[in-house]
Amino acid sequence: MKTAILSLGCAKNLVDSERMMAILKGQNYTLTGDFGEAEIIIVNTCGFIAAAKEESIDAIIRCAARKEQNCRCLVVTGCMVQKYREELAREIPEVDLWLTSLNFETVGERLKELFPTAGKESVAPDAGYGYRRVLSTPSHWAYLKIAEGCDNCCTFCTIPQMRGPYVSRSIEDILAEAKELIDGGVKEINLLAQDTTVYGKDRYGKVMLKELLKELVNLDVVRIRLLYSYPSRIDDELLALMAGEEKICNYLDIPMQHAADSVLKAMGRPERRKKLRDLLARIRKADPDFVIRSTFIVGFPGESEEDFTLLCDFLTEAKLDWVGVFPYSREEDTVAYDLPDQVDEDCKADRYDSLMALLSRCSTQRLTSWVGREEMVLIDGVTPEDDPLHETYPYYGRTWFQAPEVDGITYVRAKGAYAPGDLVPVNITGSDVYDLTGEIQI
Repeated sequence: MKTAILSLGCAKNLVDSERMMAILKGQNYTLTGDFGEAEIIIVNTCGFIAAAKEESIDAIIRCAARKEQNCRCLVVTGCMVQKYREELAREIPEVDLWLTSLNFETVGERLKELFPTAGKESVAPDAGYGYRRVLSTPSHWAYLKIAEGCDNCCTFCTIPQMRGPYVSRSIEDILAEAKELIDGGVKEINLLAQDTTVYGKDRYGKVMLKELLKELVNLDVVRIRLLYSYPSRIDDELLALMAGEEKICNYLDIPMQHAADSVLKAMGRPERRKKLRDLLARIRKADPDFVIRSTFIVGFPGESEEDFTLLCDFLTEAKLDWVGVFPYSREEDTVAYDLPDQVDEDCKADRYDSLMALLSRCSTQRLTSWVGREEMVLIDGVTPEDDPLHETYPYYGRTWFQAPEVDGITYVRAKGAYAPGDLVPVNITGSDVYDLTGEIQI
């Protein structure tokens, strides 16, 4: 049976979708990207914030409409199902099979129950480490999930309810998967977890991130990037390792969330503004070229005008390279849901717009610092013809300080022919708010 998967939400969800594709492919289901011909449609939902839930519900309803056409079976899985399964099942009876974020790997067995003659027993044994995937990213880069779940107690977040407690994979399993990815042509590996900096503590009794990185750099990979690193757990030894290993990108993705102490306390975050400033100083002492991405929330309950001004001043001073901003989303079953002094939606929107304008100016200034330098760019593809830069810059790719899907890109002028996955030296010649331009000199 032809099967299509729609993956919503974060990169961690995408890895789960790739896992389901591998399971179904191993049982002789035919994977397709054409939802108009798919007999089985799987929607992997996100339930992190209200906007994500709305997107997921809209996607389920759109796919449910295909039950009157080509679709014989609609499967819905992911974070939103983990939390809202009973409610969803009542409201959307067209769904044939509900799977949570914790049991999605049973998709093959459950479909076998519905269609006994459709799938077959696995025709190819799964990888020895038990986590084979079918990549949906370009073949030269991939995500690699090193742990699942979260033990942090942020008052605004439902991730622990949706993903369960923190569970690290073994170093042996991660290395085995990394080797398979590299053998398949992957040159850049992006490490994922809800919190990469606590990796291994549950399994080994102590944090083992540095030990894992030391093993990964021995593999034949060009780049290793660390994502989702919590600020309170970034120590000098980790910074020294990253700064000293050429294969590890000097790139840290640190969710700071705010800079006003009162708001950070209400969020259940252990850091305070001074500690965040000290952390940034330590990072830049390890290497002045360290690139830092972060995320912040505006309009959290109790956030005053003074708190918001402190946040703006902090971001002006911090000069972060990449920043994501989210208006606070009031989520059921969280501590923050019942906090007093909820900020009204208009105020959230105004603060969001104001902060984004500030960050646009900061990003523009930061990117100009790369102009005149030569950086290695991993070619991701051909610039689309409808892009105004297509004629001048026929290729686009990413430097070591541009993570896939969330940061800017580098447009490349070149006379020769290049393919995705080529690593080329590029002279950076220009920048705008988010992207760079450059040329390869022959």
